Amino acid sequence: MKKIFTFIFAIALSLNVFAQCPLTTAVDFTATDCHGTEVHLFDILDGGQYVLVDFFFASCNPCQQATPKVVESYYAFGCNMHDVYYVEISDRDSDAVCQNWVNTYGVEYPTIGGPAGGATICTQYQIGAFPTVILIAPDRSIVINDLWPINNAQTVISALESHGIQQHDCEPGPTGEVTFSTDIVECYWGCLYEPGMFTIYNQTTEDLVIEDYFSDDFYNIVCTDSWNDLTPGNDIKGMTIAPSDSLDVWVFVNYYKMSEGFLKLITSFGEYELKIVLYGDGSVDEHGANNFTLYPNPVNESLMISGQNLGNIRIFNTLGQVIFEVFATDDLNINTSGFENGIYFVKVGDKTQKFVVTH
Repeated sequence: MKKIFTFIFAIALSLNVFAQCPLTTAVDFTATDCHGTEVHLFDILDGGQYVLVDFFFASCNPCQQATPKVVESYYAFGCNMHDVYYVEISDRDSDAVCQNWVNTYGVEYPTIGGPAGGATICTQYQIGAFPTVILIAPDRSIVINDLWPINNAQTVISALESHGIQQHDCEPGPTGEVTFSTDIVECYWGCLYEPGMFTIYNQTTEDLVIEDYFSDDFYNIVCTDSWNDLTPGNDIKGMTIAPSDSLDVWVFVNYYKMSEGFLKLITSFGEYELKIVLYGDGSVDEHGANNFTLYPNPVNESLMISGQNLGNIRIFNTLGQVIFEVFATDDLNINTSGFENGIYFVKVGDKTQKFVVTH
């Protein structure tokens, strides 16, 4: 009897050893799940998510008992949309068997069958018993080699939270992107009355909130939604841009440290940086080159630029795009009949002036 007991104990001990994945570093794989979705392990890890892999097969009784608990934890961690990505892999089941499995247990994460690559993956990870649940960190290290026993969903939740993984709702976040009219904003050096300008385009599916902005490079930088208006009600901090909408932003810089730096925007969709370039020296030389006057302003069909030694002349729209450029020595008359109504900027050398077109 003792010999029989010893033999049974040896078998049990052997199974316990083989139940653990012996690897410490993940092996990459690409496979297609039973719904036709391709899963590439390293792409998911490189995106910053942990990956929980549940090795199973459909006729495995312990797998059947554990799966509902794993599924419950999947919902607690945000349905593959946040810190962790769930996938289950069978070493033998066909896509049809896997389809029946996911329907039975309500599995919404990818399920990879044996013929679809599961058998090879199980061999690569040296899986000898089922279920075996492992957790792979974004740096590709295997931080849990076998999560067992799974008494309830909290067993999985606690194990993942011990690695800094946070719970989330399963509601999807916004999709799309936030774009800008330019990545370089020109402001006049030290002058609050010649700001730079750029436009934020909300091309996501949710409201975009401007949570904060700042610059490490300038003593004082103010962003408003109104030209030449620094009143608190026009500060963009706290403003919301609806989906498919945009916001024109005027950048006022004063008390400068240097000639260029970065404006850092913190939004509900992420953080962004725009380069700020200061031009001019803050002084006005009434007799030097590039001093000019504009008239009439507002203008209808003809804008006169009057001055001496003008040099290169450029006209910008509010998107920062050059719409007219010419070289002139003295007075210049520009036909504005083709300009749309709105605000424009004339830059002559290092001097800039604003004019308005109204037809």
